[in-house]
Amino acid sequence: MSDTIQTLEEKYRESEIERSNAEQKRRELDIQATLNEEQATTVEGDLKVEREWRVALQENMQQDRERISQLQIELTHLKAIAQKYASLQEDYYTLKERWLEQEQTLEELGAQLSVSKLQISDLKEEAGRKVEGAWADDSSATNCKGCSKEFNMTRRKHHCRNCGEIFCNACSDNSMPLPSSAKPVRVCDDCHVQLVGRFSVM
Repeated sequence: MSDTIQTLEEKYRESEIERSNAEQKRRELDIQATLNEEQATTVEGDLKVEREWRVALQENMQQDRERISQLQIELTHLKAIAQKYASLQEDYYTLKERWLEQEQTLEELGAQLSVSKLQISDLKEEAGRKVEGAWADDSSATNCKGCSKEFNMTRRKHHCRNCGEIFCNACSDNSMPLPSSAKPVRVCDDCHVQLVGRFSVM
């Protein structure tokens, strides 16, 4: 009987030891499970952050691509404007040069026209004198056309080669070139002033 009790006691002690070991093992497994859950939660959080970062990166890349595309369009537009500006600037300089040449030509033509008008005026005056018989007759002139002094042996008559009137030497002591003469000829004081003013314009 005592052997049986001793055997049962030993089995009980063994059972307690096994139960204690099992309990310890359960606690260790619970701790490991908790650690695994925490690690899984951490990994899941990291994955979520990574997914969000990846989505944000993709959105930024898409925005960058759209911005680059827009900038390329603007660059193409600016290049076209620059080419058009260069063409317009070249046309402007060409037109400006042509305008300056035409302006110079007009100035030269204006100067030539002024000379031609003066020459025509001189020719008309010369022709008028010839047609109208403007050359004064010596026999009809008794006084100087300029100072009205009477002609005599010392105050002699002189024709003005421009107007054809008769003057004394003092009133016709001038020489000017005329269209009808290659060399300077005698002219009166009034014609001298008129011709000097005309030549100064030329």
